[in-house]
Amino acid sequence: MVRGPISLLIVGALSLAVLALVVGGPKVFDGILPPRVVEMLATFGQPGMIGDQAKGDGSLPEHYLDDTSNGLEAFGPIAARSDNLPVFISDVISGYTTRVASDVPAEIMTIRPILGCRPTAPLDGTIVGHVVAGTSGIDTALVTYNDAILAAAVQKFAAFYRETGMVDPIKAQPQSYQAYDVAVTETRAPVYLVLENRWDTPRMWNIHLAEGARIERVVILGGGQAGVANLDPVVPVEVILQDGLAACNIAPTYPLNDGHLFFQSMENGAMSSEEAEEKLAKIDARVEAYDQWFSDSFGLAATDSRIGFDKGTISVVGPVPGEADPKAVFAPIKGAKIRTTQDQFFDIIGQVAEGEDFAARVKAIATSFAFGDLDYLRQGVRF
Repeated sequence: MVRGPISLLIVGALSLAVLALVVGGPKVFDGILPPRVVEMLATFGQPGMIGDQAKGDGSLPEHYLDDTSNGLEAFGPIAARSDNLPVFISDVISGYTTRVASDVPAEIMTIRPILGCRPTAPLDGTIVGHVVAGTSGIDTALVTYNDAILAAAVQKFAAFYRETGMVDPIKAQPQSYQAYDVAVTETRAPVYLVLENRWDTPRMWNIHLAEGARIERVVILGGGQAGVANLDPVVPVEVILQDGLAACNIAPTYPLNDGHLFFQSMENGAMSSEEAEEKLAKIDARVEAYDQWFSDSFGLAATDSRIGFDKGTISVVGPVPGEADPKAVFAPIKGAKIRTTQDQFFDIIGQVAEGEDFAARVKAIATSFAFGDLDYLRQGVRF
C-alpha cells in the first residue's frame, strides 16, 4: 500500500536533484557526493557522455578512451596530453564546459590565410605544442558559407517542396564552426602553438591558459575555415587552410591505430596480404613526408608531438598540474575576442536580422527562381 507514495517520493527527489544540477551546477553536490561523481556530473552532457560506459571502474582516464575502427575516441571526461595519453579534464582545467552552442563573441576580426607553404619558424627557446583535433561535436553559433553552398541548399529546398509541398529552408544548413579546446599549462617558456584540424569542417580553437602561460605564436593548419578565440590580440596568427595544404602538396598523415578498420580488413580477409602491404607502404610514405615537412617547419616530427584523439573535445599543452601548480582556466566564447577566416557570408545564429539568415536566403532564392510563387516548383519548374 505504501509503494505508490514511496515511488512519488523517489521521483520527487530525483526531480529536485535534476533541478539543483541545472540551476546550481555540479558544485551544489560538493561535500555530498564523491569528488569523481561530481566530476562526472560536471561533464555530463558533453559529446559522448550520454549512454556511454567506462571500460573499467571509471577511476582511470584510459577507461574512457577507445581504440576503434575510426581511430582513438574519447567518450568521457578526458583530455589528450603529451605522448597522446589521456588525462582527466578536471585535473588540468577548471570550469570546463562544452555548452557553447549559444555563445556570442564580443568582437570578430577577419584574418586571411598566409601565402606560401612555410609558416614563421618558432623562436629559440620556445616550446612547441602540437594539437590535433578530430571531431569534437561542439557546435558553435557561428556559421560561414558561400554562393555554392547556398545553391546546393536551394536545390534541396526545391526538391523537398516538390515532394511534400512544405517549406523547410533549414534542411541544408551550413556546417557551423566546431569548437575545440586547448588548455595551456606550460609556464617554463613561451609556447608556439600548432593547431591542426583533421576535418574539413570550420574549426574554432578556444584557448585557455594557466596563470603564467604565454603564447608566442599560433599556426593553424587545415579545415575549410578556421579561427581562434580568447587569444591575446598581440599574438600573431598564421593560417594554412585545407585547400592551401593541398596546393602545397602537404597531406597530414599519421600511423594507423591498432584497432583501425584497415587492420580489421586484413584480419577478416577483406584484402589480400599483397594489397595490404602496398597500401601500408603508401601510408608510411605519406607519414614520413608529413613528418619531414613538419620537422623542417617546427623542429619536431608530427607523429611524435601529436596531442589529440580522432574524437575528443580538448587537448593539454604542458604538464599535468600538481597540487601547487595552477590549472588552466576555462575561457568562454561568449564575450570573447575571436579571429577567423570566413567565406562570403558569416552569420551568428540567433543574431542575424530577419530575412538575412541562411534559411531566409535559401527561401528567397528558391522563390525568385519560381517566379515569386513556390507552387510553380510543383509544376516542374527547375533550376
